[in-house]
Amino acid sequence: MAYSNFSLCYFLRYNFVFTAIISIIVATIITGALIIPVHAQVLNNMVSTQKLQTPQQKSESEINQHIKAHHYSDALRAANVHVKKYPRDAQVLLTRGLILMELKFHQEAIDVFVALTQDFPELPEPYNNLAAAYAYQGAFDKARDALETAIRVHPNFAVAYENLGDVYVKLAYKAYLRAQQIFPSTTICNKAEQIDRMLLKKEIRGQQQPSNNTGAIPKKFLRSSKLCN
Repeated sequence: MAYSNFSLCYFLRYNFVFTAIISIIVATIITGALIIPVHAQVLNNMVSTQKLQTPQQKSESEINQHIKAHHYSDALRAANVHVKKYPRDAQVLLTRGLILMELKFHQEAIDVFVALTQDFPELPEPYNNLAAAYAYQGAFDKARDALETAIRVHPNFAVAYENLGDVYVKLAYKAYLRAQQIFPSTTICNKAEQIDRMLLKKEIRGQQQPSNNTGAIPKKFLRSSKLCN
């Protein structure tokens, strides 16, 4: 859950090539961590504060400045130019996916993250962001699978565990919803409403707290219509 926890706004604690990205979404999904940045990943402070020395670094800085100004269309154009010149720049490719999420081009973002998982299967962050994108679409089964892969790749990836927990909460909510439709029950309704209240509290808390750029899925994506009458 988008785009923190899976607030679909938001969807990491990074290492390796993503050390420069480390800082956001916990609260987020869901989202769940699912709040996009999203608590899906950091769109700010993507470039080192060290003096820029190369054309590649200058290009990254330009993208970052557009993102800081919330000029996502300009950021996307700059990122498109960058990846044509540096097609193996995993960090900017990841950032491009996040920009697409900000622009609500969720399927395009999914395509970017899927390609990243294929080209850089050793990195857990693309799987986490892929989960956030799936959560935006309500595809929580796919989000779960992506997060489980992230954990296999990096067993100590805390954000993925948090997001996975949020996804399971959403799946439980949907299961109760289906059960209530098949066989209405006060017990089922009460369970569903307890989850609903919990998710609402998370969403409100996520909206009140400043974004911390940790990569969780936006919480608001866990929310859906009331289950019981």
